Order: sequence, then structure tokens, then C-alpha cells
Amino acid sequence: KCVTGGLIAYCGDYGAQWFEYKSSRSKKQKSGGGIASESTAASELVTNSPRAGGPTGKRAEPSSLSIHGTYDFRRGVARFLECLLISSPLMHYGYDLFERIVPVVGGTGISSSIAALSHVLADSVFLDGIFVGTGIVATGILEGNSLRKHVIPNLKNVYVPTLKASVMTSSALMPLQFLSFRFLPVQLRVLSV
Repeated sequence: KCVTGGLIAYCGDYGAQWFEYKSSRSKKQKSGGGIASESTAASELVTNSPRAGGPTGKRAEPSSLSIHGTYDFRRGVARFLECLLISSPLMHYGYDLFERIVPVVGGTGISSSIAALSHVLADSVFLDGIFVGTGIVATGILEGNSLRKHVIPNLKNVYVPTLKASVMTSSALMPLQFLSFRFLPVQLRVLSV
């Protein structure tokens, strides 16, 4: 489950980097500046990445895994490891705890539904905040950023907006989450959510 969660996080980060690339490219074209070449766009995206510059002045090296040569492999691996080592185990143990406190399995129709709804709310209220915080901190550290100079200031700047986005996403996906908590065994909930 943890490895699968890590792979899903890695693929999600690849998609996010592709979206960032497309967004930056679209903004350049709309501003009238255009893009001289793919390599110019790639170098600009790499230059603007969180790992560019920094205290050592080194720039992130583009990967051959290509989003036009801009894929930040280290960031992808950081997301994989964070999910493998922190988020997936936390979800696994959190969902087991929810099941022990308010069991869905073995209840009758309405009681199981109320229990599943309480699991969804507990996940959204308690676990989402933890996931956002650990995701920002662990990924920043695994990307090689200084805890004091980069990670903590970044956490202060992006935690609340990221948590708001997470709550909005959780709200939109609540029906799916409810169905997962209501009808799937505890062992499969981590994969479905």
C-alpha cells in the first residue's frame, strides 16, 4: 500500500510539473514575449524552480524523463519518499484508528453510513492538516533545502493556502470518500483515497 501510494504521488507530481510547464509557457506566449525555443522554456522553468539558485547558487539539472527537458527528478523522488514513508503509513494507521473508534464494518445500514461520514469528516479535519504540513516539510528537506532558511519560511507562506485548497478538494471528493469508507474494507481505503 505504501509503495503504491508513493507511486501515485510520483505520478501526481509529474502531472503537476507538466501543468506548471504548460502554465508558464502559456503565460509567456500571452505576454507577447513568445518563447524562442523549447530549451529556453525549459531553462526558464528550471531557473524558477524551488531548487534553483539557493545558497550554493547551483541550478537544478533537467532530467531526460522530459517535460520538454524540465522534469525535476529530485522533486518527484521527494514526493515518492514522503508518501512512502509518512503519508501512506499515517493514512493506514489513521483509518485503522477511525475504524476502532467508530466502526463501519459490522454495523447496520444507517449506523454504518453515519460511521463512514464521521470517518470522512475526521480525515478532512485532522489528517489533511497533517498531510499538508508533513508534505511541505518532508519534500523541502528531501529536495535538499535548508530547514531554517527555506523550508520553515515556505511552510509559513504556503501552509494556509495549501490547506484551504486541500479542504476544497476534500469537499469536492467527499461523495467518493464516503463511498470508499462505507463500502470498502479498511485495507483498501488508503488506495481509494
